[in-house]
Amino acid sequence: MPFSTSQRLVAATFFLAVAYGPTAHAQDLDSQAARRFTLQVHYGANGNFFTSTQVTEGPREFVRTHFLGTAGGGAVAYRLTPASALSLEYTRSVNSRPVRFVQLVGPTNTPIVSDLRIRYLNNAFQAVYERSLSRSGHWKAHAGLLYLTTASQSVQLGSPVVVSEINRRNSYSEEAGVVAGLEYSRPIDTRLRLGLKVRGYYLATVSTFEMLTLTPTLSYQL
Repeated sequence: MPFSTSQRLVAATFFLAVAYGPTAHAQDLDSQAARRFTLQVHYGANGNFFTSTQVTEGPREFVRTHFLGTAGGGAVAYRLTPASALSLEYTRSVNSRPVRFVQLVGPTNTPIVSDLRIRYLNNAFQAVYERSLSRSGHWKAHAGLLYLTTASQSVQLGSPVVVSEINRRNSYSEEAGVVAGLEYSRPIDTRLRLGLKVRGYYLATVSTFEMLTLTPTLSYQL
């Protein structure tokens, strides 16, 4: 089975972190403590449990999307102690699904094949506490609060075909919850770190485990 772009990116990041980590400059928590701020970008894969399995579809309606999608975003962290930090983060996830159907058009009911792609988007705003699990700082645990807005597209077959979207503006599609996860990273420079982060997103307002993300990370210490 061919690998997707996000899966290749995850594998490549893991290889680089292992291969280049031992040859990079040695950094422990004491040396990192002098640098208070860290900027991070991340991009990889997500698995969305809600949109792929828990969404209800009516007759001749397409709402669900594929389980696997993409996730990416950024973060800024402020170091509190040599072993802990507070981070403000944003992650945008996208899950999609192709929809193919036939429409009968005109007085002669001419069949026309249409192809659409519906998407399910999450905008996750997070306030996270980070804690190093080792003196080297290679392993970190994350836990924090989550505010999530969604945009869900659907197609209803009929005469006419109706394409619609539910989002925060028209339906107050927003939830609150918690996030938690782990991150492994290695220094590749005196200020740059390459890593891999896994995180789970739970929506407390609707008692639903929304998604799981696995994203390579690149961090820059200011």
